[in-house]
Amino acid sequence: MSNAIANLNLDFSTSPTVWKFLNDKSFVRGLMGPVGSGKSYACAAEIMIKAVNQVQSPRDGIKYSRFVVVRNSYPELRTTTIKTWQELFPENIWGAFRWSPPLTHHIKLPARDNAPGIDCEVIFLALDQPKDVRKLLSMELTGAWVNEARELPKAVIDGLTHRVGRYPTKADGGSTNRFIIMDTNPMDDDHWWYRLAEKEKMKGKFAWKFFKQPGAVEEVIQDELPENPEANGFVYSANKWWMQNPTAENQKNLTAGYYEQTLLGKNIDWIRCYAQGKYTYVQEGKPVMSEYDDTLMTEEFLEPDIQYPVQVGVDFGLTPAAIFGQKLPNGQWRILHELVTFDMGLERFGYMLKGELETRFPKYDVLVWGDPAGQKRDEIFEVTAFDHLRTIGLVARPTATNDFRVRREAGAAPMNRLIQGKPGLLVDKRCKRLRKALSGGYHFKRVQISGGERFKDQPNKNEHSHVGDAFMYLLLGGGEHKRLTRGGNKNFTASVASADFDIFAW
Repeated sequence: MSNAIANLNLDFSTSPTVWKFLNDKSFVRGLMGPVGSGKSYACAAEIMIKAVNQVQSPRDGIKYSRFVVVRNSYPELRTTTIKTWQELFPENIWGAFRWSPPLTHHIKLPARDNAPGIDCEVIFLALDQPKDVRKLLSMELTGAWVNEARELPKAVIDGLTHRVGRYPTKADGGSTNRFIIMDTNPMDDDHWWYRLAEKEKMKGKFAWKFFKQPGAVEEVIQDELPENPEANGFVYSANKWWMQNPTAENQKNLTAGYYEQTLLGKNIDWIRCYAQGKYTYVQEGKPVMSEYDDTLMTEEFLEPDIQYPVQVGVDFGLTPAAIFGQKLPNGQWRILHELVTFDMGLERFGYMLKGELETRFPKYDVLVWGDPAGQKRDEIFEVTAFDHLRTIGLVARPTATNDFRVRREAGAAPMNRLIQGKPGLLVDKRCKRLRKALSGGYHFKRVQISGGERFKDQPNKNEHSHVGDAFMYLLLGGGEHKRLTRGGNKNFTASVASADFDIFAW
């Protein structure tokens, strides 16, 4: 075996959960734990373990394998996932990394000392563009690693299940290991991971298996504190005292005081999620709709008024979403219903949207608003998103613009109004995904700089961005932009944005 393999430390025996995860034979495996617990490192190592264990090709004796590593966006892929990969497999030892798309580390180790050679191709792919999804669903793979799985829809994992085990071909021995591994920090209790891991556990030979690492810290009650807690390693944060969990994994690879320093300045939800490893919702970054107050702007069982049309905002992205609402004459908006998907393309979504309107609002006039980018003609089908909706009986109109600043202000406008003692926006409490998006799920990511706090200009693309955009298109189409462009912004002109995505990708 080569020196690279010989010098690679793949001993996870001191991390019991990781050890069980790596030795498990389940087709789909998930590993959840706090930050610093070695999840990503273990998954990266698993790829090489599987490459080493691949059967030799009868043609030339080489062990061939091909893997894909998936993340939600290219910035995250480059700064986090690939960084972890290169810590374990640096270029100066394992060969050059290709930084042009598709990002690839093609590891070729020659036969040596009676050990067969290895040809391991590792492709790094972000799924923030529909073209990348199409690329993924056409790959011939040995296995796959989904990094930070909570940020991706379950449809991605479902798509991978029939792409792995296809490489190498039978001529080169066939795939020895057909697998999908996932790692993640905790998420909230309405996520698909929580549902499958905790509520609807699979059974049978090919059931997915989920592993949960111990928390990194434990809460300590006041009565159990020593006389000088800080001198004894206890940390005070979010109005509580904390100590390191003695059963926490990967401690030997962390710097002294790692968790003590990490906890300082964090709120309780952050600590519950990232340090204790518990299921919870954590607001990341800066909310796009900072004006939204879920306590004040929600009501139980809002009912539509037959006097006014039902308006629908639609986002045509990777995971189509629709928000249903009414605008009253006094300027108040009432959000009545949501339709959020994670595993269908526009065609299926269009029929589902039509069904929702016919079932929930059968006697109402309907106005449908969508992203102007949906006017782009599909290269294969030669129709636009609006054309497609029209063919199934839904007349949809593009909004005046998809300029993000205008959309955001249109969405925020009714939140800043008080009408007859009530907020200018009321959301039905059953619209859980929209409420979560408005509460901070739809956010600007924090930029790491010294000397202050800054955020990106464009919102983070995640599971909340589609429903957030649909909400904006609803209010924009419903006329809120007119308030913004009247008077002070006389130079405003409606624009149709170009887009490099195929609305029929899924």
